[in-house]
Amino acid sequence: MDTPTLVGTGFVVLGAVVWIVCAIYAYQNAPRLGRNAWLWAIICIILGPIGLMILFVLPKKQPAAGSGHSGRTDPHDALYEVPKKKR
Repeated sequence: MDTPTLVGTGFVVLGAVVWIVCAIYAYQNAPRLGRNAWLWAIICIILGPIGLMILFVLPKKQPAAGSGHSGRTDPHDALYEVPKKKR
């Protein structure tokens, strides 16, 4: 068995795993930062750890004014919702 080839293959597999883990981590954390999860997963598949660094360095996006989304949700809001009457 040729040892340098085997070691090189191991590094390629390790690099692929790191790239995939970066994409999964970006997909999970992008919505929390106000970003599109799928877009950032694809960016991290292409750029790997550099894409993940870019995601965390960019400032958080705030919802657009008048969009009806305050950014915070209270789990108790459903308790105060008025039930609708059935016709």
